[in-house]
Amino acid sequence: MIGDRIRTIRVQKRMTLSNLAEKANVTKSYLSNIERNISTNPTIEFVEKVALALNMKPESLLGWEKDVSSLDNSFSYVKKYLLTMDDEQLIELKDYIDFILWKRDRK
Repeated sequence: MIGDRIRTIRVQKRMTLSNLAEKANVTKSYLSNIERNISTNPTIEFVEKVALALNMKPESLLGWEKDVSSLDNSFSYVKKYLLTMDDEQLIELKDYIDFILWKRDRK
């Protein structure tokens, strides 16, 4: 939840609840309610203010950004083996990818 994420980042940045509330120009009580998951649906404006105060993008605060390091590792792994495959194996891999995409699109 967003409250858990805000609290974790705030603590990592060694900020008190009061410091963050003041820096974000939000009330300490509302920030506390968000962090304790009493209020669970903050406004976009609130998220933007808190993200700015934490020196990060709102989408990062919301957890919407992908962790590209794990994707990079996966792509590197696949690339390494793609270069060693013969034509028959590549056709089989393409068929498997087509099957996975077909399954995904059926949902």
